[in-house]
Amino acid sequence: MTGELTGTAPFPTNAAVTVRLSKGVGTGPGKLDVHGIALRVPTESGDWDLLLSSTGTGPRTRLLPRFVRRWRDARLGTLAPYRYRGELVWFMAVPDDRDLPGRFTIHLARKDADWREVAEVTLHPHESTATPVAFDPVLNLPPDMELAPRWLAVLREQAYEGSRRGRHVS
Repeated sequence: MTGELTGTAPFPTNAAVTVRLSKGVGTGPGKLDVHGIALRVPTESGDWDLLLSSTGTGPRTRLLPRFVRRWRDARLGTLAPYRYRGELVWFMAVPDDRDLPGRFTIHLARKDADWREVAEVTLHPHESTATPVAFDPVLNLPPDMELAPRWLAVLREQAYEGSRRGRHVS
């Protein structure tokens, strides 16, 4: 699926993005599941793959997956923070109030979990026969952004390296 992103730093002002919506277990409509959204955002230095899953919104609950029944009930966040310009930040996508959302607002928070809107993504669903996009938040990251904390970033690097080997991707 594709989308249009309009934002402020660290996001581009306007960009066409690649989007994938998912459910962690793949349960049917109305069943509890961890919902997810993956965004491939073009930046001046290359693509940024931002992966978000349904989480809480508070300073502690944003660190935990949250099972929800419907998209409109999901708050999709980064379970682990990024380090952006020396500061820890979390991202969260909030869907519009429909069961199959057509728009998400993207929010950023620092340690205090005071969320502020930084971007908006409008989805444009389409049928695709192309090979599915293999999102990789380890390789596709802006230079002023890093995965944090470092010990978790190392584990993620190893996991995605194994995933790339499994897909036979260099």
